[in-house]
Amino acid sequence: MKKTLTKGNVVVEDIEIGDIHYEFEYNCGIKCEVITKPIRDDNGYWSWQSKNTRTGEIINYGVTDGLSHYGPNLYDYEAYLVKTWL
Repeated sequence: MKKTLTKGNVVVEDIEIGDIHYEFEYNCGIKCEVITKPIRDDNGYWSWQSKNTRTGEIINYGVTDGLSHYGPNLYDYEAYLVKTWL
Protein backbone atom coordinates (compact mmCIF):
# COMPACT_ATOMS: atom_id res chain seq x y z
CA MET A 1 0.00 0.00 0.00
CA LYS A 2 1.29 3.44 -0.93
CA LYS A 3 2.05 5.77 2.00
CA THR A 4 0.62 9.29 2.28
CA LEU A 5 3.23 12.01 2.90
CA THR A 6 2.92 15.61 3.99
CA LYS A 7 4.78 18.18 1.89
CA GLY A 8 7.64 17.48 4.30
CA ASN A 9 8.90 14.05 5.36
CA VAL A 10 6.08 12.95 7.70
CA VAL A 11 4.23 9.73 6.75
CA VAL A 12 0.60 10.31 7.73
CA GLU A 13 -0.16 6.63 8.43
CA ASP A 14 2.76 6.54 10.92
CA ILE A 15 1.72 9.59 12.99
CA GLU A 16 1.26 8.80 16.68
CA ILE A 17 -0.06 10.85 19.59
CA GLY A 18 2.84 12.70 21.21
CA ASP A 19 4.90 13.02 18.01
CA ILE A 20 6.61 16.39 17.57
CA HIS A 21 6.33 18.03 14.15
CA TYR A 22 7.63 21.26 12.71
CA GLU A 23 5.70 23.27 10.13
CA PHE A 24 7.52 25.81 7.97
CA GLU A 25 6.17 28.50 5.64
CA TYR A 26 7.22 32.05 4.69
CA ASN A 27 10.25 32.12 7.05
CA CYS A 28 8.07 31.18 10.03
CA GLY A 29 7.95 27.95 11.99
CA ILE A 30 5.57 26.16 14.34
CA LYS A 31 6.57 23.37 16.69
CA CYS A 32 3.58 21.20 17.50
CA GLU A 33 2.66 18.00 19.32
CA VAL A 34 0.17 15.53 17.84
CA ILE A 35 -2.92 15.13 20.07
CA THR A 36 -5.12 12.88 17.86
CA LYS A 37 -4.24 10.05 15.49
CA PRO A 38 -5.01 10.64 11.80
CA ILE A 39 -8.37 9.38 10.56
CA ARG A 40 -9.05 8.69 6.86
CA ASP A 41 -12.52 9.36 5.46
CA ASP A 42 -14.16 7.63 2.47
CA ASN A 43 -12.74 10.25 0.08
CA GLY A 44 -9.11 9.65 1.07
CA TYR A 45 -8.83 12.74 3.28
CA TRP A 46 -6.66 12.28 6.37
CA SER A 47 -7.25 14.63 9.32
CA TRP A 48 -5.71 15.01 12.79
CA GLN A 49 -5.06 17.63 15.44
CA SER A 50 -1.87 18.96 16.92
CA LYS A 51 -1.15 21.54 19.60
CA ASN A 52 1.27 24.44 19.16
CA THR A 53 3.86 23.84 21.91
CA ARG A 54 4.47 27.56 22.35
CA THR A 55 0.90 28.91 22.47
CA GLY A 56 -1.23 25.84 23.19
CA GLU A 57 -3.43 26.61 20.18
CA ILE A 58 -5.05 23.60 18.48
CA ILE A 59 -4.14 23.10 14.81
CA ASN A 60 -6.34 21.06 12.46
CA TYR A 61 -4.23 19.31 9.83
CA GLY A 62 -5.32 17.43 6.74
CA VAL A 63 -3.87 15.72 3.68
CA THR A 64 -5.67 14.09 0.75
CA ASP A 65 -4.31 10.87 -0.78
CA GLY A 66 -2.51 11.72 -4.01
CA LEU A 67 -2.62 15.47 -3.35
CA SER A 68 -0.01 15.82 -0.62
CA HIS A 69 1.71 18.61 -2.58
CA TYR A 70 -1.20 20.79 -1.38
CA GLY A 71 -0.76 19.68 2.24
CA PRO A 72 1.18 21.23 5.11
CA ASN A 73 4.99 21.50 5.18
CA LEU A 74 5.39 19.15 8.16
CA TYR A 75 8.72 17.64 9.17
CA ASP A 76 9.84 15.50 12.10
CA TYR A 77 12.95 17.66 12.61
CA GLU A 78 13.84 21.36 12.38
CA ALA A 79 14.39 21.36 8.64
CA TYR A 80 14.83 25.14 8.19
CA LEU A 81 16.20 28.16 10.01
CA VAL A 82 13.40 30.67 10.44
CA LYS A 83 13.14 34.27 11.61
CA THR A 84 9.98 33.76 13.65
CA TRP A 85 8.55 30.89 15.69
CA LEU A 86 4.79 31.16 16.05
